[in-house]
This record gives sequence, structure tokens and C-alpha cells, in this order.
Amino acid sequence: MKLYFILAIVALTILNLPGIVEKSLRKPRTDEGISARDRFVGAWELVSTEFTMKDGSKRPYPDVGANGRGYLIYTADGHMCAQLVGSNRMLWKDPSRPTAAEKIAAMDGLTAYCGRFEIDESKHVVYHYPEVAWQPNFEGTKQPRPYVFENDLLTFSDKEEEEPGVVSYRIVWRRMAARPKN
Repeated sequence: MKLYFILAIVALTILNLPGIVEKSLRKPRTDEGISARDRFVGAWELVSTEFTMKDGSKRPYPDVGANGRGYLIYTADGHMCAQLVGSNRMLWKDPSRPTAAEKIAAMDGLTAYCGRFEIDESKHVVYHYPEVAWQPNFEGTKQPRPYVFENDLLTFSDKEEEEPGVVSYRIVWRRMAARPKN
């Protein structure tokens, strides 16, 4: 539960950074002449996840499924936060007292981490450095994400060596439109 609280606070802090929303509302976004870092900064919504299998077939990431939801947020000061959830997560019968099985099922449909990021523009790779994560062993690692920008889409894709039967992955994010302040 502490992790959910930390992730919520980080996300709310990031989304309310002074100047970001106002600046994006004043002028339309054009990506010509903009650094990769500036292109990353902002909030992104999950579009799709995909594994390509050894037999050539494709399937969504098992933990989020075909209709997973998620957010990816990059800040101008070099921090990031990612959260993906499965679309078929079951509600707890008693939210104040979830069973052990309900807690396990909720974690099985979750991927979440926050930390720093760095970009190698020449290689088109962004590196995520998780400082807090849903998996303790993910913290302190260096996670390369080869990227491509296309209009309002950000795609990460690369070969996959850790998932049995999978040869590559692809995850697509769409830039979220700035929302005016109330």
C-alpha cells in the first residue's frame, strides 16, 4: 500500500509542475528542432503492448493484457514514472480488508516504477533508473528503452532475452493533451 501512496504522490507532483501546462497551452507543439529530452517531457498514455513470439505470432504483455492501461511521465528535471495495469483486475470484496489472494492478483496485473532517466540521442535509447518499483529487484537497475517518435506516439521496441519464447517487445504510448486548469 505504501508503494501506491508513493506513486500517487509522485504522479500528482509531476502533473502539477509549474509552467508545463501553461507553456503547452500557449503554443502548439512542433517537434522540429526540439531535443529528444524536450520531446519526452510530459505525460503519455499507454496505447498497446506486444510481444513477438519465436513462431512469429504476436500477443499483448501477459500482465496487462490486450486492453491494459497506463501512464508514463517524464519531467524536465530528469525524473520519470511509469505505471501499467491490467484491464481485468478484480475489485476487492472488502476494500479495507483485501484477502491475500486479492492482493496477489492485484500485484500480478501491475507494473510500476519511478526514478531518473537519461537519453542517448545518438543511439535513440532512453535509460530508466528505477529508484522505487513494484518489484524490489528492479530498483537500482538500468533499463534501456530504444525509442522512436512518430507524431504524438512514442514507441519502445527491442529484442527480448528474458521472457521465454519471446524474441522482441513493442510498447506504444500516446502523448496526452494538456488540460486547462480549472
